[in-house]
Amino acid sequence: MSDHDLQQPPPIPPELGCEYEERPFQNCTRCGESLPDFPGGFQISKAYKRGECVMEYALCDHCRMKMMEEFSQESKKRLSEFQDEQVSLDRGLDSCAVCNARRDAEGMEDFVITGVCEGLGLLHSVMICGKCGDGVQSIISKKTRDTWRRFVDENFPGPPTDSLPEPEEERETHSRTPVPVLTKV
Repeated sequence: MSDHDLQQPPPIPPELGCEYEERPFQNCTRCGESLPDFPGGFQISKAYKRGECVMEYALCDHCRMKMMEEFSQESKKRLSEFQDEQVSLDRGLDSCAVCNARRDAEGMEDFVITGVCEGLGLLHSVMICGKCGDGVQSIISKKTRDTWRRFVDENFPGPPTDSLPEPEEERETHSRTPVPVLTKV
């Protein structure tokens, strides 16, 4: 066994914690399963608009995979190709995994951060800026967008996204944020 095999992953950083509860995520947003003990790990995603966290969730690997199964075959293929060809998993939470724009850069107000975790450790993390996130949204099908919209409506209280009094272009932007990018880990 090499030293590499014995290395523990770094701890989940506070910026991937639950802002609503002001602590690390404890349970899966979809099924309520305890995350730190879940075999197979979990994914945390947080979306920021105008520099403010507007949505956050954690999915156990089972729920993440179930949601991915609901995506259209076309979207799964496109997302996988996009991840293989465009996403760099070595930039962490500080730079966009697609275009390398810095999260702390002037004007960087819209972005999504995602971490793949197991136990209390962070296995992978990415940040996707708003511009690149829009590019991801352009490659997914209506069926996949509907799956995502249903996830949001079922797991986040408030009026349904399509009943909010927003201009059409603003509603489209709101409903597009943030479909999970990490199709494989």
